[in-house]
Amino acid sequence: MTEMNRTIRGTRRFLLLPFLFIIAASGCGESGATGENDNTGGAGSGTGGASTGGTSAGTGGGTSAGTGGGATGSTSAGTGGGATGSTSAGTGGGATGGPGSGGSGAGTGGAPSASPTFHVFMLMGQSNMAGVADEQASDQNSDARLKVLGGCEQPAGQWNVANPPLSDCPGEKGWNESNAVDPGIWFGKTLLGKLAEGDTIGLVGTAESGESINTFISGGSHHQMILNKIAKAKTAENARFAGIIFHQGESDSGQSSWPGKVVQLYNEVKEAWGVDYDVPFILGELPAGGCCSGHNNLVHQAADMLPDGHWVTQQGTNVMDQYHFDHASVVLMGTRYGEKMIEALGW
Repeated sequence: MTEMNRTIRGTRRFLLLPFLFIIAASGCGESGATGENDNTGGAGSGTGGASTGGTSAGTGGGTSAGTGGGATGSTSAGTGGGATGSTSAGTGGGATGGPGSGGSGAGTGGAPSASPTFHVFMLMGQSNMAGVADEQASDQNSDARLKVLGGCEQPAGQWNVANPPLSDCPGEKGWNESNAVDPGIWFGKTLLGKLAEGDTIGLVGTAESGESINTFISGGSHHQMILNKIAKAKTAENARFAGIIFHQGESDSGQSSWPGKVVQLYNEVKEAWGVDYDVPFILGELPAGGCCSGHNNLVHQAADMLPDGHWVTQQGTNVMDQYHFDHASVVLMGTRYGEKMIEALGW
């Protein structure tokens, strides 16, 4: 396949202080100095519950019909569809008047869409996806084409202009930080450079610091939260599930069963969306010089097991502690996620 979460600073992370002196370091999991550990508890109630009364028809929401569907009145067929009244067919649509072939959305390099598409991406994993390094002014976004469902300290259950961090804070476990930058914002900013005119990007942050993959799959304590967010995202007009970026493994480092659980997570997310097409699933390598870079062989293995799996390298990154990328590395990883997604979607 192609190449391409810091020691908690107690004086600032007030939500984490009770944990710092009671959680002992063990192995390579993200449960040592960070105050993070594995949690495989039962299914939780989640947040941002499913919306009812939506007007969407079929997978993809809005006024479309069928999987991704064509716009109302279209005679198009296949995932992504074409413009109203068009006769185009195939995955991803195309620029106005032309048939598309590959990717979600239409055209490449900012070409006009056949019909506006709301491209929705899932941001999944533990602290290196939730964000730990302090956010800076350069991390801010004012482009209304880049949105987040809820997000940290923004109204839950609605689409807001995306600004870091993008996952809930303090999160269900109470460990996600409110003044951090996460790679998802730079992933989104990178995608904007190739977004077709008239289209929008929606980011759905589901990351939870310090958590094993077991808490995200069926039966885990954060699984219902993921399902609730997907149910809400599906009601957005012209929504199309477009891909997943995933950074996790510090809490499961070296566990041979981990790649299979990544595949399980992918399948469960796809089932929740109700789609019959594959989307890119991009995994990030764990940082070198930290606790768990030996896990990266399993990152590669998981990517190979997925129908549209990819991974991005951590090469050139630095850690602020045993587990977490520094600010520059968060930016670099987010950009790499974006570039790889653009490649995978054919934008």
